[in-house]
This record gives sequence, C-alpha cells and structure tokens, in this order.
Amino acid sequence: MTSRLLNSAVLYSLLVSTLFLTGCKSTPEPQQPAYVIPAAISHLPLDAANQGLDIVDIQLALGDRNLYLAANGNIKMISTAQCPLDISAHRGDFRQPESSYNAIAAALNDNFNSVEIDVMLLKDGTWVNHHDSQTGRATVHYTGERYKIERMNRKEFGQLKLRDKNTNALLNERPITAAESFKVFAAYRAPSQKLNVEIKSDANGQALVDLDNMLRKYIGLSGFYYSAADKDTLYKLRGINPYVYLGFVQGGHPTSVEKLRSDLRKGVKNDAYYLDNQDDLELAGRYGTKRYRSRYQDYTSTSALKKLQSKLGTNSGLHLDIRSYMQSPGVKSRAKGLGMKVYTYSINGTDYHQQQLLTLSHNTLPDGVIVDATPYKICQRLFKASVPAKRYQPLSNIGRYIASLPQDADFDRFEEMLGYQQEGYYLSLNSGLKSIVKAKKVTTKNTTPTPLLEHGFPTITDEKLEHKTGETIILTLPENGTQ
Repeated sequence: MTSRLLNSAVLYSLLVSTLFLTGCKSTPEPQQPAYVIPAAISHLPLDAANQGLDIVDIQLALGDRNLYLAANGNIKMISTAQCPLDISAHRGDFRQPESSYNAIAAALNDNFNSVEIDVMLLKDGTWVNHHDSQTGRATVHYTGERYKIERMNRKEFGQLKLRDKNTNALLNERPITAAESFKVFAAYRAPSQKLNVEIKSDANGQALVDLDNMLRKYIGLSGFYYSAADKDTLYKLRGINPYVYLGFVQGGHPTSVEKLRSDLRKGVKNDAYYLDNQDDLELAGRYGTKRYRSRYQDYTSTSALKKLQSKLGTNSGLHLDIRSYMQSPGVKSRAKGLGMKVYTYSINGTDYHQQQLLTLSHNTLPDGVIVDATPYKICQRLFKASVPAKRYQPLSNIGRYIASLPQDADFDRFEEMLGYQQEGYYLSLNSGLKSIVKAKKVTTKNTTPTPLLEHGFPTITDEKLEHKTGETIILTLPENGTQ
C-alpha cells in the first residue's frame, strides 16, 4: 500500500513537472515587428522591391524615369498612360517556356494589355495550350518521337516536356491544358487585361461551345476574345457568342514568307536554330513561294473589310503581318470607318516589327501589336515613355549610375548593364554596348567686340601701369667695403 502511494506521488510530481514545462514551451515568443515599407517609395505598385541595400535611392532614381524595380528583378513602367497602344504578349511572356503557367503569369505581371495563347484540340475533345501542329520544338515526348497534337489524348499530352527557350534543354515541366491556362489567367489578371485565344484547330460547333463555356466560367465575358486564321471558325464563334471580339488573322505577306524561308535555309544546319523555327520552316516548305503567292488573300481594301465584317459582325478586326500593314497605309482609317480594329504581328522577328513601327507617326500606328518584347521596350521606343525628369539627385553609386544613363538605355537588361557601371558603359535599346557621354563643359565667350581703327586693324592698347606707391624700401650699405 505504501509503495503504491509512493508511486502515485512520484507520478503526480512528474505530471505536474511535465505540465509546467509544457506550459513554458507554449509561451508565445515575442513577435517580430512587421516590415514597414519606407514612406518615400510607398506610392509604388505592390510588386515593387522594397528591401535591400540603397533600395529607396535606387527606386527614386528609377522613378525619375517612370520606372521601378519589381520584386522579381524586372524593371517595369510606373505608368503606361503615355502609350496608347494595345500591347499583346505573343504566346505569353517571350522569356518563359511556351505553353507554361509562367508564360501567362509573367506576361500579366509585366503589365501587358493582353496575352495571346494558341489552343488546339486533342482527339478526345480536350482543348490544350499548344502552338505547333506536332511535338518537337517547344514540347517533346519522353520517347523522343514526334506526335501530331490532334492524334494525342489527354494522358499522352501530359507526358510531354517543355523545352527551355535559351538552352533547348528539356524541363521537368509539362505543357498545360486550355482550362489550366484560363485558370492561371483569371488568378493573375488585372481587370483591364484580356486573353487573346487564337484557335489553331478546325473544330466543330460543339467543341467551340465547350471552349466558350470554359472561358465564360473561369474568366468572364469581358475578359477574353478570339482570333483565328480561319474565317469559318470565327463565323461559328459569332453564332455562339454574339458579343465577343473576333480577330481574323491574315496570312503572312508573301515577301515575309520568302524572307523567312531564306533565313531558315541559312540556319537549318544549326540544330538550335532549326528547333526554334521548325514549325515556320515546315510551313514555308509546305506552301512554297509560288503556291503561297497564288493562294494569298489580302483583306485591306474597303470592299474586303466590309465582306469580312459582314461575316464576323461589327465587333471584329483584322490582324496583319507588319509588312502587309506598311504596304497598305490607309487600312487603319478604312477599318476605323467601319468600327473595326487593326493589329500587327511579324514572322520576321520582333526587331523587324519594331523597326517598321518606328517609321510610323503616332496617329498611323495600328490599334495593337502582338509582340515578343516587353511593354517597356515598345512604349519607350515608340512614345519615349521613360524620359528622365531630372528632379531627383541620387546618393548611392547605383542611383547615380541610373541617373547618368542616356535616354536610349535598355532597362530590360538592367542587371546585365550594372556590370558595366565601373567602366562607364551601358546597353542601348538600338545599338548594343555604348559609352556614357558626359556633358561637355560650357565656356563663356567674351562678347565684347574688339575696337577697330578706320583702316580695319584692331586697336593696340597700351598696358595700364600702376602709379600708386607702395611701402618704402630701405637699403643699408656696408661700411669700409666689407660685406
């Protein structure tokens, strides 16, 4: 009995000790004070970087140019009000793998007005985010074999891997379905941003109804529009959705196709180049120059635009290769007269696209552009939307470097550009690496005219002499000739 009591006492004391210790452990630790964004940069967008060495000075130096440093390391524009152009991200952010979550999310985060994606139909009726008619370029099957997208099912499509754009290496990431694309767009979009869904498959009415229902469900009626190179597909969509914008994609100009074909022939031995342009190469080879020219149709005339609008409805537009747009300078005004929009794209590269846009006056630019470039680059090159106001004097080395950069500095390559800070160089939007030219010292010229005599020679003026006497100097001579 005594031993039981002792055991009970021991157990009780252990229990009390355990509870006491547990109570000590559960005592909440003092909370760390929440980080407060410095007041000087609290006006910047929510994704602005707000921590780090000299971050306030850097942000204020960038802000003097209508720019800011985002938390992801990109330089973005504070305001795009100076850029009255609908800038659409071609297949999402051009720096991200095609057909990926990141391509859509990054484009939205970079403030594109719209994001263009391509959708295709699998044999089991699943809509997927994919541009090419077969695998091999942007997506690769794990076996290495090439497959036509229209002959794959959902399970087989899920076995594809994405390819890195820079290295062409395969990523441990699969392409996404159309429904997944719509969900990620809905999660990251701002109210004004829209999704441009370009339809690549020849789909029947029910498949298009399913597609439209998904878009309405995940994004809403006002958050998307369609484009396609097939008028009949767009005509079916008009019957399904009487309100949505429909953009007809006119084929590339024959000269653009010839140029593309020539460029691809030169680079076909370069495996990386071939992989990057494989679909375009096969397109050019399939049509051929002569055959393509014979089948090419131009819709830039007033009569052609009227026929197009009659088929697609009033809320419609024409999406043109930039070369076709340049050769039809009045197409925008003709389309505007009918209430239609005009967008441009290029199959000859984003640099060519931008160079052509730079030759246009602001009022002759298209309504929108579908590009592989950032909104900052387009707005800066076309509208000088990032001009230094010179209202802030930076204190840090990086801040002073930012302030010293000329107007044509390429802030898309800001991190790379910092590597040239000590040498006094920068990366230009137009011509690569350049030296920062310091302002020359201005010397004040003597504006007083030299007096002339009647014979025309300048007057020689005598030097003025000082007649005032100074202090008396006393000289003492040595006596007896000693020195």
